[in-house]
Amino acid sequence: MAEEVVGKDQFNEFVKRMEQGFYHADQRHNDLLSLIDQRFAQADQRHNDLLSLIDQRFAQADQRHNDLLSLIDQRFAQADQRHNDLLRVLEQRFTQVDQRHNDLLTLIDQRFTQVEQRHNDLLALIDQRFTQVDQRHNDLLTTIDQRFAQADQRHNDLLRVLEQRFTQIDQSFNDLRQDMRNLNSAVQRQMWALIAVVVGVVIKMMFFPTP
Repeated sequence: MAEEVVGKDQFNEFVKRMEQGFYHADQRHNDLLSLIDQRFAQADQRHNDLLSLIDQRFAQADQRHNDLLSLIDQRFAQADQRHNDLLRVLEQRFTQVDQRHNDLLTLIDQRFTQVEQRHNDLLALIDQRFTQVDQRHNDLLTTIDQRFAQADQRHNDLLRVLEQRFTQIDQSFNDLRQDMRNLNSAVQRQMWALIAVVVGVVIKMMFFPTP
């Protein structure tokens, strides 16, 4: 009789420790979920900041383009003024007018060449920036795929280890299975919850390592 009482006390102590362990596991699981939500909120904020920066850069590019157009209009107005002045002195200075007119055409060609060169440089810079953004996006997707593949591998390894441990536990407690048959279903559900918590901890260690 004394040995039977001691066995039940040990079993009750075991059940009590299991319940405490599951309670701490649930608490860590909730903390992990809160941390994941916080990290996703930070990622969204960074994404919005990046979009705002891109919009700002495009607004600056549009402003520079408009300033360039205004400068071109101003230069053409000045050229028209000079052309009118040139027409007024045609009778007296045909030779000088022709030379100055040719010089003016040469200057206009140079200015147009410069404008086209700046416009092409701006387009090349925009294409380069978009290429860099696409490359970073592809690198991020590749990294995420690698991390998930590693997480799946670790998850499978953990499941294999847990299955081995469950086999050992079943072998060690064959004499208690009859008394614990009614508790088996609840214990299995709690152990699967523990597996989910362990997997969550693994994901945290992979994606959000503690500095």
